[in-house]
Order: sequence, then C-alpha cells, then structure tokens
Amino acid sequence: AQDAGSAATDGMDAIAPAVFPIVPGGTRGVLFKVTPPALAPLPAELAQDPAMPAAEASQNAPTVRDSYLMGTIHFGTPREQGLDYAALERAMAEVDTFVNEADLDQPWQPAYDGYRWLPPEQPLSAMVGADAFERATALLPRVRPQDMQRMKPWSVLALLEARGETPGEAGMDARLQRMARAAGKRIVHLESLEQQLQALDCVPAGEHAQVLRERLLASWVLRIESAEAMAHYRGRNLDAWLANIDRMDGLGETARATEQRARRCLLEARNARWIGQLETLFQDGSCFVAVGAVHLVGQDGLIAALRRNGYRVEAVRL
Repeated sequence: AQDAGSAATDGMDAIAPAVFPIVPGGTRGVLFKVTPPALAPLPAELAQDPAMPAAEASQNAPTVRDSYLMGTIHFGTPREQGLDYAALERAMAEVDTFVNEADLDQPWQPAYDGYRWLPPEQPLSAMVGADAFERATALLPRVRPQDMQRMKPWSVLALLEARGETPGEAGMDARLQRMARAAGKRIVHLESLEQQLQALDCVPAGEHAQVLRERLLASWVLRIESAEAMAHYRGRNLDAWLANIDRMDGLGETARATEQRARRCLLEARNARWIGQLETLFQDGSCFVAVGAVHLVGQDGLIAALRRNGYRVEAVRL
C-alpha cells in the first residue's frame, strides 16, 4: 500500500475495475458509493410531448452513474490508516472527475501570510503565556521557536492534533490529487486556498489563544485524542471520531464556546457551501470526491445532506 501512490503513473488502462463489497447498514466506512436519484425530465421535454406518461418520460431520462465519496485523514501512514492505495487507484480509474477541497499544488502567495502569521509585535508566547509556549516547543520539536512565535493559534493547534506531522507530498490528500493527475482525470476543487485559510482563521487569534493555552496545559488530552482519531479512522467509525471532537475534553466553558465557533466555520459552513457543487457534479458524471473525513458525518455532514436530497450513500469495504 505504501508504494501504490507512486504506481499511479503506470498502466492505468490495464487496471481492473474496483469491486467493493457494500457494508451492511451502510453507515461505517471511509469510502462511500454515491448513487444520484433518477433525473426527472425537464419541463421543456415534457412540453414537447405532453401526452407522454411520466413513467415513460423517466425511462427516457439520461442515466446517472455511481460516484465515490472518500473521507481523508491528514496524518499517519497508510499502514496506520488501514488503506490500500492500489484499491483506491482502481476506484479512481472508474470515474471521470476527481474532486477535493482545494488545489494542493497552488503556489503560496505572500497575500496569504496574514492568515497564518501573527504580527511581529504580538508573539505567541505573550498570548498563551511562557509555560504554555515552552510546552508547545517541547511538543513540536520540528518547529523552530522563532517560527512558533509567529504562528497563529489555529496553526499550532492543527499541528498538535496531527501529532506534529505536516503531510506535504506524502499526505493522503496530496497523494490522491497526484494519482488523479497521473490518470488524466478532470480535477475540480470545492474552494480556493484562500477560502480554506479564511475558514481556518475565522476566530480572532486573541480568542483562539485561550483554546491553545488550555490544550497545552492539558497536553495529555491531545495525545489521547490523536491516538483515538487514528483508531476511529482505521476502525471506519467516523461518527465516534466526530463525537470525540464535539466533547472538547480539557476545555473550560469560554474556550469551548470559541472552539465551537471555529468548528462551525470549518465543518458546517463549508459543508453547506459544498453540497450544491457536489450534487451538480454527481448528476453530471462519475466522480471520486476526497474531503476531510469528519465532513462526511453528523446531522450537518455531507452524507446526511445527500441522503435528505434523495441520494443513496452506502459504505463500501476498503
């Protein structure tokens, strides 16, 4: 599995179609098969032949094709994640379009620096306190202290939650985009890099600093939550992962309220913005969609929204 991503550049035409068993109940998984509802005839088509029975009109409507919806995790190795990239490659070979959150190959622009860096006169240590900052440098030894002084709280929190890992080219999201590009797939992004950064930076740094400070002073909670996140992903139990996130263990009342606002920006608001785009893409052709796993579940998740709108969404064993 570890070398399957690099193999994506060779022999795509020879890859056999993916055959994934449907998971009974269809609720636990990280890869889901999405079947759009049958397309209804357009009013203009009915107007051309008003005598045509509705059943016959539906039979004459264009057929829709199945797609895949994949939940990704932003840290860990394929072995830890329990993923077979060769199987994902076969699934991607079946579709026309690859869809992900943002273009991972887009060059960084200096105009984006304000989303992740604090101003020089406002160092992170002054916001979270010397003890918490010292603990951050101990937990993230790969980050230079002078760089951490400039990092906004959300950026430090993201690193802590990912065990200090920066996925880069080896991360799942980058690997899937590379695989799609090598296979010659049409590639669509649900948002721009700047829109993604705006969602990450939606809570003022001064308020988010309290969340970071409380997380650092109870850093054992972070280590447990990172381990549980990977266990839930490998166990294909995304609902349990989201429930862990929603508990916000180790945070006081004020920090919980701040973290809830950040969560709405990152999850619910983006899901609401994406769902129309996704339904259009699913109706237009077959897609392989890869977004962060916790976007899929919960009452405001993408799976629930698709099912409310008549889509059949079934977990497949991967």
